[in-house]
Parts: sequence; C-alpha cells; structure tokens
Amino acid sequence: MSGTLESELANLSGEEMVAALGLGGAPAWVRRAGRAAFAVPSLPLGRALARFDRRTGEAGIHVAAREALAGLGARWTADAAPPPRGALLVVSNHPGAYDALALMAAIGRGDLLIVAAERRFLRALPEVSRRLLFVPIDGGGGGRELAARTAGVRRALRHLRGGGALLHFPAGRIEADPAFAGAGEALLGAWHPSAGALLRAAAAAGGRAAVAVVSGVHSPRAKRLAVTRWAERRGITTLAPLLQVALPGFHDVEVRVRLGEARVAAALANEGGDAEITRRLRDEAAGMLAGGARSQSDKRVEPA
Repeated sequence: MSGTLESELANLSGEEMVAALGLGGAPAWVRRAGRAAFAVPSLPLGRALARFDRRTGEAGIHVAAREALAGLGARWTADAAPPPRGALLVVSNHPGAYDALALMAAIGRGDLLIVAAERRFLRALPEVSRRLLFVPIDGGGGGRELAARTAGVRRALRHLRGGGALLHFPAGRIEADPAFAGAGEALLGAWHPSAGALLRAAAAAGGRAAVAVVSGVHSPRAKRLAVTRWAERRGITTLAPLLQVALPGFHDVEVRVRLGEARVAAALANEGGDAEITRRLRDEAAGMLAGGARSQSDKRVEPA
C-alpha cells in the first residue's frame, strides 16, 4: 500500500512540476515529455509525502510536520506558541513552499484543521486529507462549487464549536516571501472576507484568534537558479518550491514564523462585517511584516 501511494504521489508531483512551468495547457505530448523529465526528482517527493501522511495518522499532523521539515533539511523557528487547547483561529500570509508545514509545527496542536485549495495530490493523502477543509479553485461558481464551499464552512464551524484549532490563508493564493521580496513588491495580496466569517465563528465558540506571518520558506540556492529566475520573470512562482523539495542540495531553508497574540475572538469581531474584520486582520499582518525581525532576545520556540 505504501509503495502504491508513493508511486501515485510521485506521478501527481510530476504533474505539479509540469504545471509549475506553465505547461498545464500545453499539448498532451508536451505534458508527457515534461512528466518524463521530472520522473526521477518526483520519486523522493512522493516518498516524503507518503511518510508525512503515514506519520500524520500515527503521531498527529503537528508532529508529522516537524519531522517532514527535518527530513527536508529545513530549519524553522517560531517566536510564540498559541494556546494548547480551546477554539483557535490562526490566519496567515501564504508565501507557499514550507509555510503550511511550519505553521502546523509552530501551532503544535493535533486537532488542527487547515483550509486548503482543492488539489489532486492533497486528496491522494488519506490521513492528511482528513485534516483539510477543501475549497474549490476552479472559480466557476456553479452549484457544485457552492455546495462544496458551504460544506467546508459548516465543518469549520463545527470544529471551532468543538474547541478545535483552524488555520486559514485568506489570500487563497501564493503571496510574496518577505525574505526574498524586491523593493516595492507587495507582500500581501487581497484577503477574502471568509477570514472575518471564521473569526466571528471563533467568537461564537468563545475562542481566540491570532495573526501569523511566515517568511524564509524558499531556498536561497533554488531562488538563484537561472531556471527559477526565468520562471519568475514570467509569473511562475511555484517552480522553486518544487525544485527544493525534489532535488538534493537545497537544505539552506530557514523558515521564521511570527505569531501574534492569541486574543479573545469576540473582542476582534465586535465591529463591522466580514470584510471590515478581514481588513483589520490583514492590516495587522502588514504591520507585523513592516516591523521586521524582533529582537534576538525574544524567546524562540525551537523544533521539538
């Protein structure tokens, strides 16, 4: 079973790499050639994902995330730890690559659910997919998409009412990595008002909410590659993360998670509608990013 899952994940990873090069709409023979070219580097990624899935079922997604980061050669730090129990909403920027793993590790809760975009390779992970609240990304807005979104929202509400933790990326797409952003580059995209709706749900559950910002999720070596620079000049931002996961020699990743204070959600949800609440959360994230690194004397939470 494990070998079958590794093979399936390796194939799906190859498709992700082809899509990362912007070849998703290319002729079938071009896509086949791309998958063949990525067949070898896809194998270690498939093994890593299968191991992450297995350990999620055995030890919890927070432990599996810490082990996955260590296995990938990525170091991480967090400057705070959120409450270990009780309803909790964490909203974060979304630089991609290792951000979700680092947040899972930093939040440190086995009851964590993550709002995630609908992707085949995530659906293929039997244990991990149970911890994900899938959101359709086709943008068609049809009845099936609306039903899926409604089901996800209901599950999120039930989870918060039950005292669980929830992680949400309100941008719904990859944002800039603050550690590599160019001068004048926007660090945050537009955030979806769903963040406000989830915060109100956390408030109704008597829970707390925190804003997180993540930086340093990319390998400096991978970012310096000519093929990466070529891709990013064309708006393709997903190549570097796939290369650093699939190929050796990119163990120079140092992820930093900054967690804001986990405040009583009701105090944050008492004014304005979902859009206004979301704007305030995004402004807080922007302020944390603008503030830069905190003093080295701040206490850090190191990987367990």
